[in-house]
Amino acid sequence: MDTKQLLTMITLSQTLNYQKAAEQLQYAPSTLFKHIQMLEQEVGAPLFRKTGRQMALTPQGEAFLVHANRMVEHYYLALDSVCPAEKLEGSITVGGCEINIGNSLIPLFEQFHTAHGETRLNMMMTHNAGVPALIRSDMLDIGFFYTTRPGAVSGLRVVPLYREPVYMMVSWDHPLAQKKGLKYDALEGMQFMYPHDTCCFVGEFLPMLAKMGVHLGKTTFLGGVQLVVEQVRKEGAMTLAPHCAAQHYHDAYGLVKLDMDEEPIWAWENIVYKNYETLKPTARALARSSAVYADERVKIIRTELRSLDDLCDLLAADCIFEEEFLSVYASFDDFTCAIYKLLTFNPLCFRN
Repeated sequence: MDTKQLLTMITLSQTLNYQKAAEQLQYAPSTLFKHIQMLEQEVGAPLFRKTGRQMALTPQGEAFLVHANRMVEHYYLALDSVCPAEKLEGSITVGGCEINIGNSLIPLFEQFHTAHGETRLNMMMTHNAGVPALIRSDMLDIGFFYTTRPGAVSGLRVVPLYREPVYMMVSWDHPLAQKKGLKYDALEGMQFMYPHDTCCFVGEFLPMLAKMGVHLGKTTFLGGVQLVVEQVRKEGAMTLAPHCAAQHYHDAYGLVKLDMDEEPIWAWENIVYKNYETLKPTARALARSSAVYADERVKIIRTELRSLDDLCDLLAADCIFEEEFLSVYASFDDFTCAIYKLLTFNPLCFRN
């Protein structure tokens, strides 16, 4: 498995057309076909399927694309690590939704400012779904956006950083705030408030409840986080927040997570840009810092979600690797380990 094959797969997943991918990569279409064929042989599964003239990723291809992006990203980071240090100066424009760059990613930007105080990050807030369009129009150097499933964005490099659960949050004095093991039917009739109806969290959450026959009360989209949390407190409503924003929602806004005995929505945090090689030095440095930060966040999320139930949720969501499992599993006491062995045929059966 080499970088050229991975880049071919990533580019083809964006264009879904051999001729267009060949033009972007400046290869003959036959060379691309051979790259995909060799990659599929090594992976042991088909990565693309074709129905008539329509090409699409297979489920195996969608799963592998996440790792292909990461491998290529780490390849570039490895090259950068042995290159002469670039002088960082000037400013870049970074964009994302308010929940993301104004809440979840605050620690990343604080770390970057500490390490590179001579640079400036100009923040542009937009709705989550609008981030790729701003990258294409050159209004952003780098963007961050959430998705509920991995996937390609045509013409752009999308690198998944980490995966996290999305919580339902209410005011601390809400009647459900102190209850444990809630089911989704406990949300019947509750008001729901959120900044934008285009967010992937909303696109996953509301149809899921409707399919379960759970009917919310009034649903309102208010355009901004501050207005949402004020109305959530005032009206006794509910909102959504990803794991990495939940603590800030608690500390800054006084909201608490509902204790749900249900499978949560899972979301990917992604970084997106046009092309790593053409990024400004400061943008490349932020991309590198984001990769390091993502590794740290994965460890923190694993630590914070260390109960047996949470570990099983991670495994069910196909969201944990062997070395991470071993670390978490080793932290359990003998009784918990014994229970886990009873619940599974093979406690050391991992996703590779």
